[in-house]
Amino acid sequence: MASATLNMALTSHNPATGLPLGAVPTTPSESVAAIVDRSRVAQAEWARTSYRERSAALDRWRIAIGRDADGWAGAIRDEVGKPFGEALAEVVSSLDAIRWTARHGRSALAGRSLRPGHQRLILVGTSRLEWRPVGVVGMIGTWNYPLLLNAPTIAQALFAGNGLVWKPSELAPLLGQKIHDSLVDAGLPDGLVATVQGGGDVGEALVAAGIDKGHFTGGIAVGRRVLGALGLRGIPAIAELAGFDAAVVLPDAPPEPTANALAWASFVGAGQTCVAVKRVFVVGDAAPLAEALARRARALRVGDPSSGEIDLGPLISETSRSRFDASIRAAEAAGARLITGGRAIDGPGWFYAPTVLLADDPVPEAKLAGCFGPVVIVRGVATADAAIDAANAGAYGLSASVWGRDLREARRLAGRLEAGMVSINDAVTPSAHASSPFGGMKASGHGRTRGVLGLREFAQPQTLQSRSSGGYRPQLFPYSGRLVGLMRGYITLFHRR
Repeated sequence: MASATLNMALTSHNPATGLPLGAVPTTPSESVAAIVDRSRVAQAEWARTSYRERSAALDRWRIAIGRDADGWAGAIRDEVGKPFGEALAEVVSSLDAIRWTARHGRSALAGRSLRPGHQRLILVGTSRLEWRPVGVVGMIGTWNYPLLLNAPTIAQALFAGNGLVWKPSELAPLLGQKIHDSLVDAGLPDGLVATVQGGGDVGEALVAAGIDKGHFTGGIAVGRRVLGALGLRGIPAIAELAGFDAAVVLPDAPPEPTANALAWASFVGAGQTCVAVKRVFVVGDAAPLAEALARRARALRVGDPSSGEIDLGPLISETSRSRFDASIRAAEAAGARLITGGRAIDGPGWFYAPTVLLADDPVPEAKLAGCFGPVVIVRGVATADAAIDAANAGAYGLSASVWGRDLREARRLAGRLEAGMVSINDAVTPSAHASSPFGGMKASGHGRTRGVLGLREFAQPQTLQSRSSGGYRPQLFPYSGRLVGLMRGYITLFHRR
């Protein structure tokens, strides 16, 4: 695999202590285009390999990760700040997603015949649909799920026959390097996959380096700049641009199980989860659910995940915590009532108390839009229809959920939610489904990863049509009355009844 020309170092810090964990050399932005070119050379050969060979390579990679699962979980704990069990669950979901691609990728990209049906009467022949690689994929990765939101995507790009150059988040460069090293150990062709490390300048260089498709995971503001730059170059892209996920709680939802599940769905990953529940709309009085969530929030153990059994770790950086706190203060100023939390926790590291807010109108919600941290805002609404309208309000549409005993009614309402992923009586955990496409609507992004649809994002359809040489075709020059008669008869037979 390619090693970039390197100069300055990018230092990673443990968010639970603020102490440095290590450093990786950064990639000079001027060398990124050459790295992409090298990947393109390797990709031309890789595209000629069989699906069986690609599956074998992914299996080697997956098994190597699986054998060091505790090491991966420990690395995620230290660099991102997740409790060890939560980090290990991320490893499991990542392994399952890679395994799905290795096992089912061939059928997902299998060629198929497209028969003409009644168009045979006008001598339209059978076509064949095949899937071809897009070329070199440029990927800008994320830190909050450094394995799950990066490794399965890399696996699908490779299985589809592509090369890949990716930039890990500068907030988790050590995990980016660990992924790189694991790919090297899996024996992939030299240069096929390359990792470039650095900040925004390296990301900009990757966008401008002649890639054939982009993939970005992150916030809306940066994502739109990336998408705009790719669009100017005519380069397609997949984008997952964060969420502001809503939960609709119907009157028949069982109070205790619903509160337990929503507390976890709101605070898992210290709320730094793109599909975490941030808004809860209760049909009826919202105060009892808000108080139940607050009780559970107060009981959560917040601290350094390496110190023992911890429920919530830190936010990723001091800057992130300050930005998050400013959002909480703005929501309060807009009328939200603080039920619990709402404060940074003193000491080393960047911890924040899990926060529950109660609102009477949508104004405070707007102040939290796109925030990344442990908060949930609860609001009561008069009807289920009003709850759906509230959930659909705004620009975000990554995932959403409906909670209630009447599954028929819940499914009816779920079909009206404007989100890429919708669940009933569940949240967050469905995003680990290995064969289910992951992605959003509206400002939360476009395109999908994982499953059949995700794999096909990294391939392009090609149709092949053939005809025997010298065969009769009435549409050829010189035109005759026979062509007009054939077309009129065809219209009468198929399009006038």
